[in-house]
Amino acid sequence: MATILELYHVDYWQYRAEGNANIVLQYIGPHSSFRTTVLRLRKANRLDGPGTREGEVGAGGTNFGDETITMKNLTKESQFATEVIGLLLGSQFVEQLIAVALPPEFLSSLAKAIEPSRPESRRQKGVDLAQSVGFLALDHTRFIKPAPGQSTVAVEIKPKWGFLTKSAFLRKDQDIKRRKCRFCMYQHQKIKTGQEGGLSKYCPIELFSGTELLVQDALDSLVDTPQNNLRLFVDGKEQPVNKNSITKVFLASSTSNQLQEQQQQRQPTGMKDDDPLDGEDDDSRPAKLTEVLTQILLESPLLKRLGRLQQGLDSLDVETIHRFYAHLLDEGADHLPEPTVEAFLETAEAFMDRTDMNAMMTENQETFEIQNATGLGFEPEDELEELPEALQLHFIREFLLSATLKDCSILVTIQRDDSTAVLTEAATGNWMSSRPSRSRLEVDVGSPEFHEASHRIKFKDEVFVFKITCIDLDPKKMSSVPMYLKKDRAIVSHYLVTVGDREPTCGSN
Repeated sequence: MATILELYHVDYWQYRAEGNANIVLQYIGPHSSFRTTVLRLRKANRLDGPGTREGEVGAGGTNFGDETITMKNLTKESQFATEVIGLLLGSQFVEQLIAVALPPEFLSSLAKAIEPSRPESRRQKGVDLAQSVGFLALDHTRFIKPAPGQSTVAVEIKPKWGFLTKSAFLRKDQDIKRRKCRFCMYQHQKIKTGQEGGLSKYCPIELFSGTELLVQDALDSLVDTPQNNLRLFVDGKEQPVNKNSITKVFLASSTSNQLQEQQQQRQPTGMKDDDPLDGEDDDSRPAKLTEVLTQILLESPLLKRLGRLQQGLDSLDVETIHRFYAHLLDEGADHLPEPTVEAFLETAEAFMDRTDMNAMMTENQETFEIQNATGLGFEPEDELEELPEALQLHFIREFLLSATLKDCSILVTIQRDDSTAVLTEAATGNWMSSRPSRSRLEVDVGSPEFHEASHRIKFKDEVFVFKITCIDLDPKKMSSVPMYLKKDRAIVSHYLVTVGDREPTCGSN
């Protein structure tokens, strides 16, 4: 637990962003050792008072087991991410979290200071004033040691569910889930409830497909309809997402600026250039951001690993998981005890023991799905309630781990590198097998250091330095299982009533 006095000045922090569970603040103070850090604060429902987060982890944040919430217990969220999710995804892809004490007076003043910067749509929740611990993390929209003269571009993607269920335990009235993904079906209910004004063009099945054209199409669709699934940052500052901003984002280098000037000279007076790359042939124009992102997502193992873990850990579908949950409830109890970090770790280790991760990453999708479905040790014809209770609990915890991975974000940070030496290195195309360059940030004497690993990739004779990180890896609650079932049935029911079964299977284009 770090107590770093330099952090406790309200004017050293400014509002950056927030989701349903957390608010993120960017450090803008004078201390260079914190220049690329952010502070993550937990949120609470205002109506329910401090220490309550609907559908999220524990009262006041993280509730591992039935322990009283203390500083020690709250820091287990960091342990969950680094040990449990790190085991599954690979520690190199999981962000570091350093727990820092939050004095009540500082937290209260900070909550008041950032309130005017928060969007109105998020204000039904506020900073949880009951929390005594926050998390210091790297600002992954920037590099610790950026290249001089180059802009840093970061894209945050919330990919959501990357698979169509193949569960043999699926109810017949839920069979649509074998053809339409959760994201695409949920869009229709979001329009009904006013959460969105129109359908997204994005489909996660395309992004997770591993096929270049489909991945490119998924990213272009996110640009057209970003909703809350795509965010763009340039030098740590959020920018609007649209075709124009995405196209121009790499035009900060001197080479690209010269190209832009040449195009402006050719452009008739009075005409507005919406796309500075229009009219250029594919070989001569500089790389577009979505093109570079496509290559990174295809070459990095993170996206494929994430998708297969989502599916492998959710092998039974929420219908069967809820059957286990309801069966295990003691008479008179309204929920099961929450898993401890140790229980989650045992579940992850057991999953890894029954799953050959190397094979999981190399087998084609059909073979992976067959092996995943047949490796459970029981069949739909079996009396599921007669399975050992420990096994039932195990599969509920697997489902909760999958829920964490379905709700995470991927942050890709990119910078053009014009170094001749790097061009020679990148031309080999072996960036995955070579040792990545590493940077570190010392946040305080005696406190942990932040590390980042950057890789290089060559595209269209240009070299880019990038890092790729998974964030928002909060543990999910056991008591949320009934809510997950209710929401799933509502999404499917509304989709079948509104659309029916006449649309093509997701990812079939």
